[in-house]
Amino acid sequence: MLIFKKEKRVIGLIMEHIEKTADCVHTTADNLRIYINSDHSENSDAIGRVNAARVNSLEAEADSLLREIRDMLYSGAYLPQMRGDIYRLMSSVDMVTNRAEDCSDFYHYQSPTVPVEYREDMGLIVDLTDESFRQFRKALKHYFGPKDKPDKVRLRAKRIGELESDIDKLERKVTTQIFSSQLDKCEKLHLQQSLRKIARISDTIEDAADELELMNVKSII
Repeated sequence: MLIFKKEKRVIGLIMEHIEKTADCVHTTADNLRIYINSDHSENSDAIGRVNAARVNSLEAEADSLLREIRDMLYSGAYLPQMRGDIYRLMSSVDMVTNRAEDCSDFYHYQSPTVPVEYREDMGLIVDLTDESFRQFRKALKHYFGPKDKPDKVRLRAKRIGELESDIDKLERKVTTQIFSSQLDKCEKLHLQQSLRKIARISDTIEDAADELELMNVKSII
């Protein structure tokens, strides 16, 4: 039937979107690792420019896929009560690419200084953020996959919450250190803003996980 073909097409677009988003987040994370630990040589800056351009391209491609998903839902894919849930979920996933792009652009265009004493913790926040999205990607694939999805999605969502808690603790720790340091006020504010740009990515991943978990609860009979 036509309606099942449309649903299959929507799932295909969702899988494409999650892969674009994963690529966007992982490219941003790689770029941040290079930036945070870099001496800003000509070579590292060139890599940064390439990666920043790639993040911009991936974000635009994800936006295009979201519009296709929306159009397929408008055309009658899925029952009416599910269309809103699916669109809210994918809009929240798309917001992750927006946050990743925003962070990438901030570092690329504003070039904040990251003193060596903050590099380890900021790098750990990047690593935890990267892992958080890996968990979300698996959770979303579980949801649209096998019949035993509820428990798998729930466990992935729980792990994302744990990772977000670890990130929040690190962000508070580094923020406290920044504002008790001998940096001048402008440097403190710029560094704290650069830290917040990274942390907002994981905030948005957790928001997307909450949307997915809500759909998961509704799917349990």
